[in-house]
Amino acid sequence: MFDLVIVESPNKIKKIQKFLGDSFKVSASVGHFRDLPLRRMGVEAPNFVPDYEVSEDKKKVVSNLKKLIQQANMVYLATDLDREGEAIAWHLREVLKPKKYRRIKFNEITKKALTEAISKAGDIDMMLVAAQEARRVLDRIVGYTVSPLLTELSGAGVNLSAGRVQSAALLLLVEREQAITSFVSVDHYKLKVSFPWPGKHAVWTAEWQHKALQAAMGVEQTDLFTHAAYLQSLADAIKGQPAFMVYKLESREEDRKAPAPFTTSTLQQAASVKLGMDVDQTMKKAQALFEAGMITYHRTDSPNLSEESAQEIRAWLTGKGHAVPATRNTWASKADAQEAHEAIRPTAIDITPSDFAPDSDEMKLYKLIWLRAVASQMVPAKFYATKALLLSAVKVKDHNLQFLAKGRVLLSPGWMALTPDDAVEDKDEGNEDDADKSLPDLQEQARLQCSEVQAVTTATKPPPRLTDASLTKLLESMGIGRPSTFASIVATLYKREYIRKEGRKLYATPLGIGVISILKGRFSFVSYDFTKMIEEALDQIATGKASYLAVVGYQHQVLTGEVDKIKADPGISATVAEQKSEMFGDQVSCPICKSGVLRRRATSSGAFWGCTKYPSCTASCNDIKARGKPPEPDLSTIRTKETSAENGAPKPERIISEENCPKCKKKKMSLRPGPKGPFWGCLGYPSCKGTAPDDGGRPLIAASPAI
Repeated sequence: MFDLVIVESPNKIKKIQKFLGDSFKVSASVGHFRDLPLRRMGVEAPNFVPDYEVSEDKKKVVSNLKKLIQQANMVYLATDLDREGEAIAWHLREVLKPKKYRRIKFNEITKKALTEAISKAGDIDMMLVAAQEARRVLDRIVGYTVSPLLTELSGAGVNLSAGRVQSAALLLLVEREQAITSFVSVDHYKLKVSFPWPGKHAVWTAEWQHKALQAAMGVEQTDLFTHAAYLQSLADAIKGQPAFMVYKLESREEDRKAPAPFTTSTLQQAASVKLGMDVDQTMKKAQALFEAGMITYHRTDSPNLSEESAQEIRAWLTGKGHAVPATRNTWASKADAQEAHEAIRPTAIDITPSDFAPDSDEMKLYKLIWLRAVASQMVPAKFYATKALLLSAVKVKDHNLQFLAKGRVLLSPGWMALTPDDAVEDKDEGNEDDADKSLPDLQEQARLQCSEVQAVTTATKPPPRLTDASLTKLLESMGIGRPSTFASIVATLYKREYIRKEGRKLYATPLGIGVISILKGRFSFVSYDFTKMIEEALDQIATGKASYLAVVGYQHQVLTGEVDKIKADPGISATVAEQKSEMFGDQVSCPICKSGVLRRRATSSGAFWGCTKYPSCTASCNDIKARGKPPEPDLSTIRTKETSAENGAPKPERIISEENCPKCKKKKMSLRPGPKGPFWGCLGYPSCKGTAPDDGGRPLIAASPAI
């Protein structure tokens, strides 16, 4: 007999088994093994009791676990710490029905953490389970109710999808896309003056404060100064009268506190900026590090370390000669933070990144986590900052023009000696710190002569295009989903081809824009406030302040009313028809069946185009992608299941004509199968739609008439 420990991932088994010894046996549920049915709603009003099914590919896993339970003294449900993990523990209990079980939680895979978890074993938190179940049921109700309606309204023969969180995230990307498209640049102007640096071959600069003049003149104060001719007249006046006076000096020491250890969200952002990893990659690599026992649990909202781990880091720093603050550094958690466990950190601080060859993505991510966790407990970086307000001798309506000079020098690096920046600010968002610069020793009332006057013309820029890092930051700040779900949200948008990526930048596709144009204003879930409100309601269920039935029932009632309203709207079909061409572009008719259209399908290994009449028509072809252009089907590779090598038969050799297409007169033609027999089509399709009948293996091209 033995005690059975059930974890989620089989990759944890070997490590945990080693720590617990022979009196324990460790097995895995392999993540979720029971869920709502695949092809039906699986939940109905008014009680909304989910009809769960064991996944077909997990039935063997469940069978093996049942056998093990029969031999076990005690069953420890050791699934992950988050709501999903709590729900999986409950599903295990419901399906396996162990006679004796306990719920255990651990934040790291170490012997100490495992031993402590078993000693503090408790029961399943049913409020957390209810919160997760509400999330899953709401997602199912929205998806299975709205997606078929959206598909029907589009009338394009293509399955479209909507989702409670997915659509809100898409809304964010679409609105950014529209803001960029509609942006009109505005020229604005700055006035800079330069002064010689005493004793150096260098200059320092000050910038005109136009708002002070606007205030003195009693006109509206604007962020941008847009009057080029007026600014030039001021520049000319200063050149003729270059005298200045130091009116006011402000100097002080400034501390820059060490950055907080990583949460799930900030790790995703840092990995994107520093390592070029997308959200999905980051979570997979972090999962591998957690399962290897190298880092603590990587799904967390907490920015703080436990008292014990913070003291361990402080002791390590002191031993290496680094200064630490009098008490450990802490940070305020977000108001809606879910999880009680600590921030992401190495499980053993003395296992430094230098102990490994940094040639794998996992080790690069480990180094990022290690540096951030250690730096978090170091003293602040200290700067000496100076501001100098200068008055020009030039006056406008008895008002001296004001110029401001700023300087900042590093006094002591503190945590920056270990890692020079906090790794989360995205350069595309314009958040880079200005380079530190100093000012010469200045005295109030000192008289100065400027050496150069420069009128600078600048144009406003459109909002920056979102990246994985900046999208993650926005999703979190707006309460859309949870950091642990960001990877799946973005993956769904890619899969549905509602968004695309070029380099690091994200683009909303015409299809994604069209989907939002249909949903927005018609469904309440397509809004930022709604999504945040639901997250708050789920948090209330998790803390016992709201009931599962009240939250799900109310939202179901709202959604049902919105669907009924759309179905009763006689003008909705015409409205959607106007957007159809923008959503799907010039749809390419299937050259095989003639009744379907070719639709791009994304796969793990790339993309291809397939007929929307599948499975009655199995036509497919390769994908053509050109930078800056939407993908197109390569009709020269058109094939059907019968003509491909997938069924074991050799793929027939493509036959190309010797003659050029009679329509474009540039491209050759290819022999293709058709419902009425073979025909010849231009290789330039869809740009050229030239065809010709088959004449014994050659295209039948009529001769040009004699002149």
